[in-house]
Amino acid sequence: MEFPGLQGLPIDGVTLQRFKEVLVNQLSSFMGSTPLLMVRFSESYPIKINVLGQVARPGLYQIANTATLQGAIGAAGGFIPGAQLARIRLISKEDGEETEQLVNMEQFYLQGDPSMLPLLKDDDTVVVPGNPLATNVKVLGEVENPGSYEVFFKSTVLDVIFMAGGPTENASLKKVKIVSFTGQDSREVSINIKELMASKGFGTIPIVVPGDVVFIPEKKLSWSKFFNFVRDASALATLYYLIDVTRDDN
Repeated sequence: MEFPGLQGLPIDGVTLQRFKEVLVNQLSSFMGSTPLLMVRFSESYPIKINVLGQVARPGLYQIANTATLQGAIGAAGGFIPGAQLARIRLISKEDGEETEQLVNMEQFYLQGDPSMLPLLKDDDTVVVPGNPLATNVKVLGEVENPGSYEVFFKSTVLDVIFMAGGPTENASLKKVKIVSFTGQDSREVSINIKELMASKGFGTIPIVVPGDVVFIPEKKLSWSKFFNFVRDASALATLYYLIDVTRDDN
């Protein structure tokens, strides 16, 4: 920059607001008074940014080079429940080397200081992590792998059942329960997935949200299970009889 008192002023990696503050400070000491300045970029061009994680529409977005991290996340539809605003990762590549920095947008929203947001460069990747306790759904009951599973935007109850390995042979899909929690309150919904699948009503299968519990109940005692039970009971009775006979022989 060729201006008296401003030679060698660093501008790379500095936000527009921060650059304006530096200019005002430098010119004030040179001029003896505080100048009124309007600072803007002379040229705007598009850059491509990957936005991943806990946003409404993860993907690749083309935004202006003047856009901030906030603008990139806004282009992806904003945050969804469970997003960890204090630990956003910004991954950049320079000269073949990958660098990463953590950005605390929670602090930015509290303070409103735009200089806290780093500049974005072409091919940067923004990753919004999620809190496992806030982004997971528990799948319990008659599934192959009961447990806690991370859900994504508009995941259905059928999606999470298959994330858990699918229903077991003894699962009753006629009375699947979804328990949702709001503060101290809970709400339970019972759905007949078997009927929805038979009628191809996939569009009406409920969507699950982080914190939900999905429970797949067991079928009533089937004949095969009954005969297995009788067989096991008979084997146990035979064992008791043999033990009793052995005692008598002794």
